[in-house]
Amino acid sequence: MIEYRVDGQPDIVRLITSLTDPEKYPAAELAALYARRWEIELVFDEIKTHQRGRPVLRSQTPDGVRQEIYAHLIVHHATRDLLDEAARLHRSTAERTSFTRALHVLRRTVISPSGFSPLRPQTGPAPRTR
Repeated sequence: MIEYRVDGQPDIVRLITSLTDPEKYPAAELAALYARRWEIELVFDEIKTHQRGRPVLRSQTPDGVRQEIYAHLIVHHATRDLLDEAARLHRSTAERTSFTRALHVLRRTVISPSGFSPLRPQTGPAPRTR
């Protein structure tokens, strides 16, 4: 068992492992890797639970599934990038900003009307009148 604290927090984290050779597997390195693993788990949660919104992918072909997964990863990256930029502008950290809240803001922004009328298709320039 490895006991450690994270960034001066009062709580002690206990990591139980079967890797018992301290020369081959230093405790500090295992603790750091465990923290990184949880960062990855949080990303998976953001994508699967909050971003995707559906329990299954809609695509019917392997290529379509790959494309859909890549799209979700790109959207997640873009959302995280915007969170980092917003945090920088407000002299904060992205970790203190809610991914779910940012995703809702982005969805509202993308879905909102953007100055064109859906009654007239935008297929090209409007015809000129004399």
